[in-house]
Amino acid sequence: MPKVRPAAAVVAALLAAVCLGCAPGDPNPAPLPGRPAQQEPSTESPAPSAEPEPSATPTPGTQVSLADGAGFGPILVDARGRTLYLFAGDTSTQSTCYGECATQWPPLTTTGFPVAGAGVDDGLLGVGKRTDGVGQVLYKGHPLYYFAEDAAPGDAGGQQLDQRYVVDALGDRVTAG
Repeated sequence: MPKVRPAAAVVAALLAAVCLGCAPGDPNPAPLPGRPAQQEPSTESPAPSAEPEPSATPTPGTQVSLADGAGFGPILVDARGRTLYLFAGDTSTQSTCYGECATQWPPLTTTGFPVAGAGVDDGLLGVGKRTDGVGQVLYKGHPLYYFAEDAAPGDAGGQQLDQRYVVDALGDRVTAG
């Protein structure tokens, strides 16, 4: 009968404990404590959810691009060409727009890290957390919003209304048309 050294037995027990829930070749092993489970990328339109943990591999999120809009030159838009705004009252990455404000100025939310479309600097994109845990797209640290009355791509009816501004490629508010 072979001798088992105490240290080897401890290592074997630890390895067995770590692999609980794992099967050889399992494409979706159970996550280790403190680590997120792997997720398959989605091709559907993202629904609001919490920001991924920093250690998680980002899943494709909401796309932000540049488009010529309403005579302002290139401005930030979503994947459907809808104009995006920043709120001058937001002084950090935390949104201050909730309730009735969020009805008039819906936040641009994401399920994963935002995707840089044409002309957008991916280094300026980020995700902030709203008070309900939903991820909100940031650009140069500014939470981004829609204007509820913009009906079609290219509309910018919220420009300079209630301290809201369309956003240029550098992440700055556009004040002139």
